[in-house]
Formats: sequence, structure tokens, C-alpha cells
Amino acid sequence: MSGAFGSAGLLLAGLALAAPLVLAALGGIMSERGGVVNIALEGMMLTGAFTGMWVGQVYGNAAGIGAALVSGLMLGILHYVLTQKLRLNHIISGVAINLLAVNATTYLVRAVFNVEGREAKIASAIPVGAFVGLSALLVGVLHFVLYRTTFGLRLRCSGESAETARMAGVNPFRYRLYGLMLSGILAASAGAYLSMSQTTRFSDNMVNGRGFIALAAVVCGRWTPVGAALAALAFGFFDALQIQLQGRVQMPTEFLQMLPYLFTILAAMLLRSTPPAALGREE
Repeated sequence: MSGAFGSAGLLLAGLALAAPLVLAALGGIMSERGGVVNIALEGMMLTGAFTGMWVGQVYGNAAGIGAALVSGLMLGILHYVLTQKLRLNHIISGVAINLLAVNATTYLVRAVFNVEGREAKIASAIPVGAFVGLSALLVGVLHFVLYRTTFGLRLRCSGESAETARMAGVNPFRYRLYGLMLSGILAASAGAYLSMSQTTRFSDNMVNGRGFIALAAVVCGRWTPVGAALAALAFGFFDALQIQLQGRVQMPTEFLQMLPYLFTILAAMLLRSTPPAALGREE
């Protein structure tokens, strides 16, 4: 019976750890299906985590979630302006947004909360199950949107060939903007989950590379919602496994903590796929 309960606990822990990765990966898909590389997922998650916790402390969790989503939306628009209007390289733009998020949140958590421990807490947590359910629901919703709606067709067309999109009467820049706005919202919701549900606190750089793991899930999942979700679930499972193994096996903790990341590297190497044809191209 203990093995059964252990397996159930491992599964539930894996789902909880995978939820923010699924949300951020879905955001990456909406951006990259439109043709814009988005390594700014890390910064969008971090901004959502801080903003949600900050506003949630004062006005409640609902307002905190709303503020987090707006912060992600604004960063999505910023990434659009830098890459599509100012023609900045997509990678450079993403790195700039990530650095902006890291330094801004590090400064604000000290200036606003006057804490030396580099950490601020919220009073009450949003149930983890709410975010897990939301991430599962959104996988199906975005799969339907991408492959069964006119919006999805036009977004994918913008990511394959801007010229073809224009010939079909579609403005690719408009749909790239929509994709990046959705990308920012989804990534910020993942960050809000970390600070307002999973840990109930914000600390410096708490996202800890999850944005890049989510981007790897997008690639391993072949730029599809279901595939990316499965890749994120696999990472969540390995992350939960290494937590359970700590203290049970004679192995350095640091090595166990490497397991999910080693899995991600191996998966990215083995599960090669073809990205959207116009991904990252300057028009």
C-alpha cells in the first residue's frame, strides 16, 4: 500500500511542479507559432510572480492575478515593439527583457517590502489544484484554437511565411502581436502560480530557469500544445522524483537536483523537430 500511496504522491507532485511549465510553454507556442522567438518567458514569469504577490498582498488574490496578467501582457507588447517595429534581434530582445525583469524585481522587493532576506510573503495561497486544472484546460483550448479556428490558421500562417500571409490578405504583424500578448499573459500566470500558490512568497530569481525549461518543452513538443504539455509533465515528474529520492539514496543532493535538467537536455537532443519556417526571421 505504501508503494501505491508513494506513486500517487509522486504523480500529484509531478502535476503540481509541471503546471507552471505547461502554462509558460503554451505561451511560448503562441509566440513562436506566429514567428517570434520568445526566450523572454523567464522574465515574463518572474514579473508575473512579483506583480501578483505585490498587488495580491494589498488588494487580494483576484486583483493580484489580474495585475500579474497585465504585467505579462505589457512585456509581450514590449517584445513585439522591439522585434517587429524596431527590428531588434529576437534573442537580444528576449535577453534584455529577462535582465530587466531580474534587476527590476530584485530592486523592488527591497524598496517596496524593505526586506533584507530577499524574500516577501503573501497571507493566503491560491489552491494549487486551480492552476493545475487551468493548465490542463488550456492545453485543450489552445489546441482547438490553433487547429480549428481562423485565428489559429492565420497565426500559424504568419509563422510559416509572412509573404504568404500577406498574399492571403492577412497582416502577419497583427497576429504576431496577438500571439505575443497571449504569450505574456500565459507566462505571467505561470509566475503568479509560483508566488501565489506553490510557495506563497517571492524571492530573488525564484523562477530559476523554468522559462527556459518551458521553451525546451515547446521544442520537444514540436510546437504543439499537447506535445509541449507532455514534455513539461515529464520534467515535472523527474523533478518530483528527485525530491522524493533526497535522503533515501546515498547520492549527493546536487546530483539529484540535476536530474530534471539532464532529462531536458537529452530530450532536446533526441526529439529534434522542424520549427515554423519564419521563426526568428526579420521581415
